[in-house]
Amino acid sequence: MKLIIFDLDGTIEDSRLDMSLSVNRVRKLYQLPELPIDAIQSLVNKGMDFLYRNCFPELVQQEIPKDLIFKYEMDYGQHIVDHTKIYDGMDDVIKSLSKHHSLFVYTNKPEKLSILLLDKLGLLSYFSRVIGGDSFKESKPSPEPIRQVIKELEINPEEIYVLGDTEADIMTAKNLNAYAIWCKWGYSKNTPSITPDYIAIQPVDLLKIIL
Repeated sequence: MKLIIFDLDGTIEDSRLDMSLSVNRVRKLYQLPELPIDAIQSLVNKGMDFLYRNCFPELVQQEIPKDLIFKYEMDYGQHIVDHTKIYDGMDDVIKSLSKHHSLFVYTNKPEKLSILLLDKLGLLSYFSRVIGGDSFKESKPSPEPIRQVIKELEINPEEIYVLGDTEADIMTAKNLNAYAIWCKWGYSKNTPSITPDYIAIQPVDLLKIIL
């Protein structure tokens, strides 16, 4: 058995538009002017802390207001698959790999929203664990959440692969002593400065690399 750890946003699906539209709806609740969608889309793939601080600078001082987090998560949860689409072929790749291997999702998106999104996309049942940015004290690129879940589930994979579209995913793999696969179709178009073990041009390449 192999353990295959998927990033979520920019790897399995493209959720930038739904996240960006939620930003503007929440800004409207606070009577703040809308931001250009293109500008927001460049800010939504670097973790929630980054999103709140850069999309709501008028509201965030040192701490992010709990009311802001609540309003954003409520709005985004209600519109989580209005426009979000699975990348072409990714659903077939996930279904194929899940037949013989253990699959995790490791993302900086909050756990509840990640589970909701995967469920709405019809993919949740193929993953044995979804680890969000708030699931543990540490998040990507820390390998500790993965190690804790491996221990909890009492699995002993012969090989571990970490795949995603950002440098944080590649760094996670290196910190875990796992194989790193950079997904070139995702949000980050620049080649990571940390060299991955493999580069996947399209989702079907994952089958060729892992199998």
